[in-house]
Formats: sequence, structure tokens, C-alpha cells
Amino acid sequence: YYTDIQLFLSNKNFDAIYIASPHTSHFEQAIACLDHQIPVLCEKPLAINAVQVAKLKSASEKNNTFLLEGMWIRFLPSIKKVLEILGSKEIGLVNSVKASMSFKAPEDEDNRYFDPALGGGSLLDLGIYPVFLAHLVLGKPASVKAVGKLSDQGIDESCAILLQYTSGSHAILDSSIITQSELSAEIAGDRGVIKIQSPWNEKPSSIKVTLYDGGVKEYPCEWEGRGFQYEVEEVIAALKNKKIYSDLYRHEFSLEIMDTLDEVRSQIGVKYGSVE
Repeated sequence: YYTDIQLFLSNKNFDAIYIASPHTSHFEQAIACLDHQIPVLCEKPLAINAVQVAKLKSASEKNNTFLLEGMWIRFLPSIKKVLEILGSKEIGLVNSVKASMSFKAPEDEDNRYFDPALGGGSLLDLGIYPVFLAHLVLGKPASVKAVGKLSDQGIDESCAILLQYTSGSHAILDSSIITQSELSAEIAGDRGVIKIQSPWNEKPSSIKVTLYDGGVKEYPCEWEGRGFQYEVEEVIAALKNKKIYSDLYRHEFSLEIMDTLDEVRSQIGVKYGSVE
């Protein structure tokens, strides 16, 4: 194994590299790969702030090299189905998105979940999922409001977010590494509601559509394994077509999400040690 990224890159020939290191290492490792013109699939978050994401976007363009943030659920059949239902206008105009992500992290302050230097806390690990869903359905918000419960180390143990839009729509989102609740998500329109059953961010049991006139439809979610293969297939297709981004998850989308996360962190007072 290697502990020096430059030595690692100089000794191998790669089709692509998957980065799954702690959050605060993503930027340095991804930009090194891009500067060597090696395609990159980097786990979410792509970096720890919008300045870093913008630099990665520029490096991808300058080197004409593929870059994708590993928001793997974007490529799942469940999310594809949700977008199909929304596109049909079956639930009408969307008024709200509600989504939660929580995980009772091991109570060990030495692990990465509680370490600011490693990008610990609920927001980048878990909160990014609900923020992604809100951006996917409603776009970039006009305003962001957030509150959080911080640890003695200064990371967010839990976080609640309200996104507001010029259309009048809103998103209510939350994340936590000290509680564990049902992992479901709801998208409410003026004709009905889409509920992505638990666990909404992986393989939900089903997607349920309930119309206010009494109609109910339920779509079971079934596929082999957890579903990471769909993200891999997207990367392979993009590389075959000599693209530097995925049409389903462009660099600009990663940047918009990080802008929202940056604003949340600013409001709740979270910083990631000396790396910022």
C-alpha cells in the first residue's frame, strides 16, 4: 500500500480511481488524480467546502478528465422512479420535501464521526443526503436556515435545516449521529404525496403514492445487491463517451449542494480544524 499520493500515482496505470478516504482528504487526492489526467469517482462530499469543489471542477475541465461525486443514490432505480412520478405531474406541483438521515454512531470520540480534522459530524456524512434530495426536486434554495447541536469538539451531532424557495415551496431536513429514526422521505404536491419508504437513501421497501382523492399506488423496489452497480455503470458509460461529467450529476450540481452545506455550517458554527 501507499501513504504518498504522488508516489501512488506515478507507479500505476489506472482506468479510474475511486476515492473513499476521510472527507478532509478528498480535495488533495482528487486534484492530484485530475492533474495526472486520471478519471475520479470521489465519495460524497466531493470536498469540504465550495471553494475546493470549484477548484476540482476547474481541474477536471483544464485536464479534460472525468470527475463525479459519489452520490450513489442518484443512480438508483428508486430515485429514477421518483423523478418519473414527478415528471408525470401525478402529485401536482411540489409544495414540500421532508427527509431525515440519522445513524447512532459508535460512542468513541476517537473515531472519525467526532473528529473535526476528518470532517466529522452529521452534516457531511448524513445531512448531505436530504440536501441532495431537496436540490434534486426543488433546485437551489433562495434562503437557508439551520440550527445544530454541537459537540465539545465542535462538530454537529445533529442538525436541522429549512430551505425556502421563490416558488413558495420549502424543504425540512435533518441529520444526526446521536439518534436513529425511521429513514423515510416525503415529497408533497397539491394533488398527492410520494413517500420513499425506509431506508429511502438505500433500497427502500417501496415508493408509495397517495393522492388526496383517495387513490393509492405502491411501487416495490427490487434490484440485486445494494445498488452501487448503477453508479459504476454511469461512470463506465461516461468514460466510453469521453465525457468529463455525468449528465445526471454535473459538477455544477455538486457545487450548488456544497454552497448550501457551507451556509448551514456557517449558521451553526462548524469548522473542520486547520484544513479550512
